[in-house]
Amino acid sequence: MNSITHHTIRTPRLRLAVLDLRAIDALIAGDAERLRELTGASFRWPAPPPYMAEALPDVRERLRAHPAEAPWWSWLIVREDTGEAVGSVALGGPPDPAGAVLVGYAVYPEHEGHGFATEAVRGMIGWAFGQAGVRQVRALAPVWNTPALRVAENVGMRPVATNEDDDVGEVLVYAVSAPASAGSAG
Repeated sequence: MNSITHHTIRTPRLRLAVLDLRAIDALIAGDAERLRELTGASFRWPAPPPYMAEALPDVRERLRAHPAEAPWWSWLIVREDTGEAVGSVALGGPPDPAGAVLVGYAVYPEHEGHGFATEAVRGMIGWAFGQAGVRQVRALAPVWNTPALRVAENVGMRPVATNEDDDVGEVLVYAVSAPASAGSAG
């Protein structure tokens, strides 16, 4: 496995904090104080960000076997000014053989509409392209999820395919390729 360059991503308004095995255990247990110790993020209530809860047990099992992979999975989106967790951004694991990674994102409803998802995904894309072997970042968005489609487009992704998902119906596959100088870290 290639080396990881760092475990905190900073953007103008946000800090992305990687969720390692200890932080995932605290999040699943609803232990807000432990989460604050591990991530520096405060929670109004210690609940996983939208769409993250169902994936956490699988990610936890993966990290038990491969703890160094933590940055390739789940990150909290934390407001720099307040320290409050506003959502999550995640990769779907290390790059595939073609050098592609999948990014997903969600913001707590009370924090929607402030550009946090766009800013976090931009930061995650920049981080991913700084890792060895990453040549493309992809996102999946249901055709009916206008905010998710807008985030993908706002970060420079373009639709490249459509797929059918049993749970949400038709999804667009968005992608952005690495700049020529990216993906050479490690």
